[in-house]
Amino acid sequence: MSREEKKNNISRNILKFYIWIFIFGIHTVRGVYFPYMTEWGGLTFFEMMLLQSYFMFMIFILEIPSGAIADYLSRKTALILSSLFVVAAAFTYSIYPNIFLFFLAETFWAFSIALHSGTDEAFIYSTLKTTGEEDKLTKVLGRTYLLHIIANIISAPLGSIIAGIVSLQFTMTCLGLIYIGAFITSFTFKEPKLVREEKTKRYLTILKDGFNELRKNKIIRILCFDRLFVQIFIHLLFWTYQPYLTSVNLPIWAFGFILAAMNIFNAIFNILIPKFLEKVNSKKKMLITVNVINGIAYIILGFSVFPPIGVLMLFLIVSFGYTRGLIYINGINKQIESENRATVLSTINMFGSVSMAILYPLVGLIVQWNLFIMFIIIGIMILILTAFSRVKSEYL
Repeated sequence: MSREEKKNNISRNILKFYIWIFIFGIHTVRGVYFPYMTEWGGLTFFEMMLLQSYFMFMIFILEIPSGAIADYLSRKTALILSSLFVVAAAFTYSIYPNIFLFFLAETFWAFSIALHSGTDEAFIYSTLKTTGEEDKLTKVLGRTYLLHIIANIISAPLGSIIAGIVSLQFTMTCLGLIYIGAFITSFTFKEPKLVREEKTKRYLTILKDGFNELRKNKIIRILCFDRLFVQIFIHLLFWTYQPYLTSVNLPIWAFGFILAAMNIFNAIFNILIPKFLEKVNSKKKMLITVNVINGIAYIILGFSVFPPIGVLMLFLIVSFGYTRGLIYINGINKQIESENRATVLSTINMFGSVSMAILYPLVGLIVQWNLFIMFIIIGIMILILTAFSRVKSEYL
């Protein structure tokens, strides 16, 4: 095989990854998750958050070993295992409404997330670097995120329809069947030569390098933690928007369609944010503006008992909040050495996992007490974190 043919084979990873990420984005349960867990699963909201706390704690435990697996064995292997475990998770979740089975399913799901968290970005970066196109990283990641959102848009109303016509239980069984497609697709990936050369390092050396690079590089720390902690508060919307829709007396059948609309706004801004980044003179000012919009939107949501205003705030948060991570991508990737990329990114995500594991039970208690106060607290925390941000434009 000629050098050009090998390069073409590697470049096909991008198209295959687009297919893989699209399948992973399909989630027939997401639009009806709250009724699935409370009506079919029989859990309270606090129990739901305890389950999610366990899930995040398991990601914390598995994040570093999983990133090292990606660097030491191969990133393709990590993505194959990730696909396998998510299939097992979905089927385990749909067997019977039992909290212990749910904990087992969340263990499988955590292993899946940990295996591809950071590894997917590193795999794409290595592919692009092998073909001399690493400058396209932001564009490719933007497209993968867009495909993920499109899959969400399609599957959210579909989940509501399945729940109404078949059952809430089958929304999860259907998900397991769909994820088999991701498992099959992962076997078609080609490992970039660059990654094979990186496997000469020993397992413990890879772990040590990941921690050391994060410890010694001030800019990485500032960028990663600034991105991480504000994002944690923004993404609490995932767990609280369906309780909000319930509290303002919207019917369950509408949940999936509202989620689809939220994802449409997310998709639009996923395209717009990179374009804004190319034109703005100060990325720091853009970041502050995005954060302030999210903080104020959450505070308004805390006073919104009128559904149209509340739903509008949901659209605003997913538009500006769920896409803000794109502002950091170039800055972070410029600071991380390729050979430790998956491990360093996994280390960063580990800190997020343990933070959420601690936060979720408290969120569960506050939401059961007063959901609207929870929204106000989230908004205030985002504004406080923004005020103390140490990010500079030249870091981004």
